[in-house]
Amino acid sequence: MIELKSRKSRILLDAGYPLFFNGEVIDDEVRKKPYQELLDLGIIPRVKGLYRWEKPEFDAVLISHAHSDHFGLLKYIHPDIPIYLSEITDMLIEMNLSFPISGYSRRDRRRIKMYEPFTIGDFLVKAHLMDHSAFQAAAFELKCEGKTILYTGDFRGHGRRREYLERFLNEAEKKPDLLLIEGTTLGRIDEMECTEEELEAEFKQVMMNQKKMKKNGIVLCQPTSQNIDRVISFYQAAKACEKFFVMDIYMANLIFKLEKLRKSNLISCSHGDDSNLPVPSLWRPDIRVFYPMLLTKKMEQLLGKEYSKRFRAYGISAKAIGRKQKEIVMLVRPSTLADLKLMKLKDGTLIYSQWQAYREKPYQIRLEKYLATRGFSTCHLHTSGHAFEEEIKKVIKGLSPKEIVPIHTFCPEAFFQFHPKVTLRKDGIPFDL
Repeated sequence: MIELKSRKSRILLDAGYPLFFNGEVIDDEVRKKPYQELLDLGIIPRVKGLYRWEKPEFDAVLISHAHSDHFGLLKYIHPDIPIYLSEITDMLIEMNLSFPISGYSRRDRRRIKMYEPFTIGDFLVKAHLMDHSAFQAAAFELKCEGKTILYTGDFRGHGRRREYLERFLNEAEKKPDLLLIEGTTLGRIDEMECTEEELEAEFKQVMMNQKKMKKNGIVLCQPTSQNIDRVISFYQAAKACEKFFVMDIYMANLIFKLEKLRKSNLISCSHGDDSNLPVPSLWRPDIRVFYPMLLTKKMEQLLGKEYSKRFRAYGISAKAIGRKQKEIVMLVRPSTLADLKLMKLKDGTLIYSQWQAYREKPYQIRLEKYLATRGFSTCHLHTSGHAFEEEIKKVIKGLSPKEIVPIHTFCPEAFFQFHPKVTLRKDGIPFDL
């Protein structure tokens, strides 16, 4: 959450729910607490004029992408404050099941288009596409009162859309007065530094090894719920190994909607991947859709029954998956544990493809413990949705900012070795530009 204030205007860049509390991965039950308790705990920052229980004093909230640590506090923000975001991000937030926002469809959401400048009060704003694990993430370039601020949002340069970062470096204003830049991966020692394409090759190798070892089990793949790049990687690896690819009804709907937006020219294609989204259809006989009990019920409650009816023609039952398990690569999530038990799977492989810290969650522990009792092996194959050190250096060198303020990192001091004009700022303490 970054507040920018001019003489006449006040805007917020992102409204994220915290991933950590008291040094630990935050408990999912915490967000169910009353807002007053969350304020007292510091989980909701005290920002005058922002929330629904106060008189609104902000002109806008800009959302860079559809990850909860960038939009998860929208549910508390006053409904009279407009939300500016892209159509893709809007759709992904609306379909997010973990952080549903009551009355979201009735909120004042104003669609922005990448690379097309727009004004909010005193501010001239331009959104730039960024390569990130969230589909169609944005960076923001803001000009006001003769000053320029660049906010990277979350970014990387090793994904399937790395040319977005190149375009940002080419088109964003050089020597901005302030660069707000993320440094999520700094200080992590267990990060696998590779491209999405290299990771796809690793997936393929695991699937081929399963076949060579004559194991009769399924290959389960666990990305985060909206990581489309990773789903593409899993699908292409499965296709190369001549296996059926099974996704759940949520992912099928998500990819279906993205494909519709692609055909409406709202998604820019790159590397041929966006134009080859794995949508279940008659033309994709190697893709099947599974209907997990709890997930399907939750979707019908939050999104509507039409979502659960859309892919019946391409459905596959738990019994059929169990019978054909050695031929299948399937996306999995902890909430499908009851369904997995019905399949009677054994001697398979789980590919965990997320940040390792999420494995501390109780529901993940339960899933992996069960699979271990069924003879499953587990491997962690993942590349970050965030920039590695060399990519961070590249952005700083390419933009040559007058001041750098690190954000979204546990190691802001690491930036001192990248550039002499780094300033560490404390949360909640304003400063003038």
